[in-house]
Amino acid sequence: MKEDRITIKDIAREAGVSKSTVSRAINNGHGIDIKTKDKILDIIEKYNFSPSKSARELRGKKSRTVGILATRLHSNSETETIRGMIDVFYKNDVEYVIFETDFSIDKTKKYYETLIEKGIDEIVIFAIANENYDFIKEKDGVIIIGQDVDGFDNITYEDYNAIKKISNYLWEVLKKRKIGYIGLVQNDFTTGKQRYLAYEDFVNSKKIKNISYFGDFKYKTGYEYGLQMLENEVDSVICATDNIALGLRKYLFEKSREDIIVSGIGNNDLLSFLYRDHITVDFLYRESGEYAGKLMLDKIKRNRDFVGQSINNKKVFKSKLVVNGKVINDRKKIENFFNLAIDFILFMR
Repeated sequence: MKEDRITIKDIAREAGVSKSTVSRAINNGHGIDIKTKDKILDIIEKYNFSPSKSARELRGKKSRTVGILATRLHSNSETETIRGMIDVFYKNDVEYVIFETDFSIDKTKKYYETLIEKGIDEIVIFAIANENYDFIKEKDGVIIIGQDVDGFDNITYEDYNAIKKISNYLWEVLKKRKIGYIGLVQNDFTTGKQRYLAYEDFVNSKKIKNISYFGDFKYKTGYEYGLQMLENEVDSVICATDNIALGLRKYLFEKSREDIIVSGIGNNDLLSFLYRDHITVDFLYRESGEYAGKLMLDKIKRNRDFVGQSINNKKVFKSKLVVNGKVINDRKKIENFFNLAIDFILFMR
C-alpha cells in the first residue's frame, strides 16, 4: 500500500471492516467496540494517514459535522425541513454540509461515499422513491426523511390522509362534484403514489370520474395541465404540491377561470398571501426538521452499546388542513371560515 495515496477505503480493507466503521473510529463515534477502534487507529498511525488530524488527536475527538443529502433544494418542504435542522445544529455548534441528489440514486451513493471519505458518518437523507438503501451497511448514523425504510431511523408524513382531508372538504363542505387531480409520477412512492392513491380511492368511493394528470414538482406541471382541467369541466382541482397549485392558479387567472377551486400540499406562504381562499395541508416541515436535528444531535452525543444498527425510531408527522393561512380542525369551523372568506372576496369585488 502506497502511503502517499492511502484512503479510508484502504484502511477499511486492511482492517477488514467497512468504510463507515473507519469513519466512526476516526471520529470517536458510536457503534464500534474498543478493540476494533484501536486496530483501525493503529493502521492509521502505521501509514501516517490523516484526513484532517493525526490519529492520536482523533482518538479523543468527535466530529460534529452532519451530512445532508437533499433531493431538491428548490422545494419548500425540503428547505423548511432543512431550516429546522440548521436551527438545532447552530444552537449546538454542529456544522453541516449539503448535497443535492436531484432524485438520482447514483448521486446519492456518490455523495454518501464522499461524506464517509471525509469522516462524516452522521447523515440525513431525503428519500428517493422505492430505494431500500442497501448500500448503507452501518445504519445507526443515518436518518431517512420521507419514506419508511426498514432498519433506519425514519421521519415520514401523512401523505395519504392529507389528500383524503382535502377531498372530503371539497366534497362535503364546498359541494364540489368534478374534482381533478394533478400529481407526481406514480413511481414516486413517497409523495407521488400515496397521494394519488388517496385521490383514486376517493373518486372510486364517490363513483365520480377520475380526472388525473402527472408531472414533476415544478410550477410548469400545474400550468401545462390547466387546459386539460378546463376541457374536463372540473369545478375543483387537488394538486399534489403547492408548487403545482401555483402554476395552475397562473393558468386559470390568464383564462379568467378563478371560479375553479385549487388546493395543494405544503402550506406555502406565498400562495396563502396571494390567494385568500387557498386550501392546503401543513405537515409542519420546520418542526419535523427540528425533530431530525435533535435526533441527530442525540446520535452525535450518545455512545451506543450495539454495532451497525439504528434505534429504529419512526416518527410520523400529522397533516393539518389549512384555509387562508388558518388551521381548521373541524367541519363547522371550516364552513364558517369559508363563508367569511367568500363574503370578503365578494366585498372586495
